[in-house]
Amino acid sequence: MNRITLEGKLLFATVIVAFLTLVLTASALIPTYESYRSTQDNLLAIERFRQVLEAATRMSAERGPANDILAIEPGSDLLAIERLTTFRRISDLALEALDEPIAVEIFCPLPDLQKALADTRDQLRKARETVDRIAATPLAERRPEGVQAAIGEMIEVIETFQAVVDWHVAAFTSGRPELTAPFLTGRMISDMREYGGRAASQIMGPIATRQPLRDSNVTDASLTIGRLLELRTLMQGQKVITDHDALSADLMKDVDTIFFGSGLDLVMILIEQGKISGDYSVSAVDLTRDYVPTLRPLERLRTLFLDDVVKRYRTQHDAASYRLSVIAVITASALAVLFMLFRSIRLHMLDPLLTARRQIIALAEGSGMTDLETISKAPEMRSLFEALELLRGKLDERAEYEARLKTQAEKDGLTGVWNRRALEGFGNVPSEREEDICLMLIDIDHFKAVNDTYGHLTGDKVLVEIAALLQSAMRPTDIVARYGGEEFAVLVSTSDLSNTVDFAEELRGRIQAHIIRDAETGIDISITVSIGIASSPCGADGWRQLIASADEALYCAKKKGRNRTCVFGDEADRDIVASALIPFRARRSASL
Repeated sequence: MNRITLEGKLLFATVIVAFLTLVLTASALIPTYESYRSTQDNLLAIERFRQVLEAATRMSAERGPANDILAIEPGSDLLAIERLTTFRRISDLALEALDEPIAVEIFCPLPDLQKALADTRDQLRKARETVDRIAATPLAERRPEGVQAAIGEMIEVIETFQAVVDWHVAAFTSGRPELTAPFLTGRMISDMREYGGRAASQIMGPIATRQPLRDSNVTDASLTIGRLLELRTLMQGQKVITDHDALSADLMKDVDTIFFGSGLDLVMILIEQGKISGDYSVSAVDLTRDYVPTLRPLERLRTLFLDDVVKRYRTQHDAASYRLSVIAVITASALAVLFMLFRSIRLHMLDPLLTARRQIIALAEGSGMTDLETISKAPEMRSLFEALELLRGKLDERAEYEARLKTQAEKDGLTGVWNRRALEGFGNVPSEREEDICLMLIDIDHFKAVNDTYGHLTGDKVLVEIAALLQSAMRPTDIVARYGGEEFAVLVSTSDLSNTVDFAEELRGRIQAHIIRDAETGIDISITVSIGIASSPCGADGWRQLIASADEALYCAKKKGRNRTCVFGDEADRDIVASALIPFRARRSASL
């Protein structure tokens, strides 16, 4: 553990705290999430069941316009035909909606649902074909049995569709017992609406053909009315709509008054009339027109009930969602604070300490130091770096002083070029490549005469200008040094002796052409130089040989008459300039 860095220990502690926070959060988050998922699934299940009951209602309502078509002459009422077409399209759309994937977990085989939907469509297609075939027959030729058979096939559609309803009840309530009560109640209200419509449809055939009721018509209608009364008894005393008690009570009154009163009474009156003769008080079209509105309280009751159930589960879902969001936000905030704490400690403590270490190393190596403003804003860290800043200032002062001492030790005080000591340092540096270097020794001709004639200040001026002239002619890699007295040395960064000789001649010509004016007397002075060149390998031993060789070549140039360049080892003395010796000449300027 002692080998782990402070940053590693801090990171380890942060991870442990974050893990414990997540564990603690999970103990509250998991049940809340399960509640959220459960209420979401219940909400989706209720919405799906609403679609199922809506499809049953749409197909049941299709019997109304179908009954009208069966009671009129073919093509005699275009509005009735268009109304039937519209109701059929609505039924088809309601069935198509049930083909969409179910978004919740189901506990029944899906192929069973697909088969039930296929059977419903087949039965609906057959029933419509029968209705269309009977409706195409002239009214006088229609028989009550045929009309009632067509209506019976439409009723059979709903009976077939009950397999779809049963599948959804089983699929959604098997794993969710809390949905059993609302599903059964919603189905009971939907069944009441279906039986209400079926009671009139079961006597529609004889009424449409103005024939007395058969015993089968009376029996079927009576059984349906009996089921309606049983369902009403089951609903009595139940709080169907929990959040809309007053509205529920009003709807139940409408159900009793409008449907069980007016609507069902009308059916029972027609049954009594049909038992006696075919002389009914209303036609089939009038029956549909007067009876269908009495079913609307049942439709509104079912809609209001399902809306209330959806609202209840939506409220539970929103509450679970809110709790889930609160826990998630608290957890995220806690982790964010923990992360920010870790980041702050690292940014304002650990990183500055590491930076301070690097700065101390940089100071020890003589490198620069980062700006204090970019390090840390923590007061403690700022105090540390202020101390480092003070240390840097002291070290800079020392480095500056050492640089001045080094400059004084290696630079010529008069001319500003390197001195002999520095030149020897450059020449003694070992080279990894065994290559020769070239050295020029340059001596000012008759410099003593200049001093004697014009004084030492003028002589110093000559030295300064010659040094500046040489310095300006050098390449970046060449080195100029004052070798001593009136002698200069040029260390050329090339091993090509021929090029060095050409360079030396160029320098000699420029110096000879350069005019130096004496400030006090106004006299222009022309200077010439003698140059000795030698080439030798690098290194300490080679340097000593190089100096001796260049000095011998310089001696040769002086001996030959000055103002010339000589190369060490040239047996023919290689006089490059054949002009006569010009020690120096003085002339007054034209202006004087």
